Amino acid sequence: MVEPSNITIGIVSTMAGGWRGKALGWFLEFRTIPVLLWSYTSVALGTALAVLDGGGLDPLWFLVAMALAGLVQGWETHAINEIFDWRSGTDRDASPRALSGGSKVLNLGLLDERDLWIIFAMSTAAVAGLAVAVGLLLAWWLVLLVAGGYTIGLLYTFPPIATAYRPFAGEFLGGFPGVLLAGLGAYAIQTVHLSWATVGILTAHAFVCTSMLVVHHYLDAGADAAAIPAKRTAVVSLGPLRARTYATLLAASGAIAYTIAGLLVHPAFLVGGVLTGIASFFHSRADPTDLRSVTRTELRVIQLGITGGLVTAVLLAPVLWPVLPVAAIGYLAHLAVVAPPPGLARAWRAAPGEGNARAR
Repeated sequence: MVEPSNITIGIVSTMAGGWRGKALGWFLEFRTIPVLLWSYTSVALGTALAVLDGGGLDPLWFLVAMALAGLVQGWETHAINEIFDWRSGTDRDASPRALSGGSKVLNLGLLDERDLWIIFAMSTAAVAGLAVAVGLLLAWWLVLLVAGGYTIGLLYTFPPIATAYRPFAGEFLGGFPGVLLAGLGAYAIQTVHLSWATVGILTAHAFVCTSMLVVHHYLDAGADAAAIPAKRTAVVSLGPLRARTYATLLAASGAIAYTIAGLLVHPAFLVGGVLTGIASFFHSRADPTDLRSVTRTELRVIQLGITGGLVTAVLLAPVLWPVLPVAAIGYLAHLAVVAPPPGLARAWRAAPGEGNARAR
């Protein structure tokens, strides 16, 4: 293990403990930037499709859909993921990783495992409460969509299923259907019916997100392979170069799906097609073993994914224009929190594994 740097010690001693440390830990655990790509953009697209279909926009139910998706991904899924990736050892590994390897709340001593179980329990209770409200006020079958998304998030790392620990299952039994359910749920909350066309269109964004997930796992490969049990992601199974091809093909599939929707449904989807095509180019140029290249590529893919999805949603339903400034504020707020002077981001990268975490 790497010894903690002076930066790490200084930041941890200042932030760990007390309500400020807990609040920072909760914020970091939510992982706002990935949530903006996966949940936020999916809900915006699903809602825009509902408006396009003539369903109108109910702002309250739009916020409920956003809250459900955000709670499921941001705190339920991420808390469980943090717990079991820490236990397996992959997040304790000291290999340099800027964006992956967990939120670092355990490494930095901001939260302990008990705190993560509290986050999981509280987010579960909030999801259950909102789901009951949806069932009572709209239709009970909508609860099945919520339950499906919750279960997919839970089983992503919860043993013995732990789809993230099985090659390609993390993408296609975890991330991909999770995006579809978030978008379809948002559509159904507005219209109170389902649409296979909506599912087909949402696959474009699902491909974008799963391609980002592969990039996210590039620098984790060594730690994942050494974990107990081994976290056999697609990157571990394929190796770095074939994993890069895999990620590029996923992104290209998203570009094709967006383009088809643009030609057959609405030209607004062509925006997503162009931006996702650019993302696939960046995928193809990444070096999966280089910290700087992987970090730059992942951020570009996230930025293009959020922009492509949200601009498309606003073009489909101009009433949704506030999602653009809100996303920008959320993105910048996350960056501001993780990279203040003297630099929590530097402490993140330098944070040791077990040595800086609280005793369990």
